[in-house]
Amino acid sequence: MKNPFFQYLLTAAMGAAVFIGITACGDDSSGGTKADDGTPVIDPPVLPPVTEISPVVTNQMRVDFNPDGTRAVISGGATLNLLDTTAIPAGAEVAFTSVELSLVKVTPTGTTGTPLQVTFNKPAGAIANVNWSELGANIADDNRSDCGSFRLYATYMASYDAAKPSMYVSRDSLDFIRNETYCQEPTIDTTTTPIQQPGSTVELTFFTVEVGTKDGTGISLASGTAVPLASADLYFTSDELTGVIYIHSANGVQIAEYTNARDSKYEDDWTSEDLPPEPAHMSDFRFKEKSLTTALEGFDKYMFYIATTPSYNSTTGDGFFAFTLFAKPDTPDANNNYNLTVLIYKKK
Repeated sequence: MKNPFFQYLLTAAMGAAVFIGITACGDDSSGGTKADDGTPVIDPPVLPPVTEISPVVTNQMRVDFNPDGTRAVISGGATLNLLDTTAIPAGAEVAFTSVELSLVKVTPTGTTGTPLQVTFNKPAGAIANVNWSELGANIADDNRSDCGSFRLYATYMASYDAAKPSMYVSRDSLDFIRNETYCQEPTIDTTTTPIQQPGSTVELTFFTVEVGTKDGTGISLASGTAVPLASADLYFTSDELTGVIYIHSANGVQIAEYTNARDSKYEDDWTSEDLPPEPAHMSDFRFKEKSLTTALEGFDKYMFYIATTPSYNSTTGDGFFAFTLFAKPDTPDANNNYNLTVLIYKKK
């Protein structure tokens, strides 16, 4: 028969997690102890004593800082050795009842508190195992407040008795160094000339061309007009069943999708309805030259495409074109032809 407390633990674990912030900072507003330089001394956290017997098995912790040192992700955790008959009586079912993270700064004379903040999503009830990554454990310091040597403590409490939630207490620790550069204000070299994006000085102008998918016409990039298919640099076909439009290139012209839409910036994801501000520049349309090809599937108005001719020059903008679908009817005509309006940018 299952222990009634275990059922309580599982029910509690179903509750929503609440966010807490555990920080090694003390309340220094009372004007307590100060260091030689006059700064308040932060007392280290008070850690609960560990028990001699415990079924808790810790997994190695790690602290990984982001490039600017403002955040660090904490990983690792703990499990319960349910086969430990020395710690767990027969028939009892154990779970973690509480977990804590505490941070201290290591000095030549001992340890002190630190203004660095440690936070995680503390479970609202008991849990079967602890995974700091899943609990969102991290260290934060937006103010470049403290660097040097630190020790991170993880305290794990477990029990099989609701009346004694801290029956077992185990602790793990990890020493790490936060480089002094994370506490220094970044320097700006005002003598350095800003790096210009390739093509940022090449202004573009746009025009539109009307062609069909099945009327024997294509686009001449040089003249910016519709021409017979045999002399076209770009031409289009469609799938009669799905209506999907395909882009094709000829005469040494190559095409690629622009890559603006594949980064974290949204303000330059140009479409036929959201064009770059005037005057547009070649740098507004990024693409990878290794992606250039002669056919693409899915021509639509929510995407831009790049075309380069054999005379393409990435510095001057010669032979560079950016284009998109400006207008298309919902259905083809009686000959299964779609009349397309194509908007094209070229060097001014």
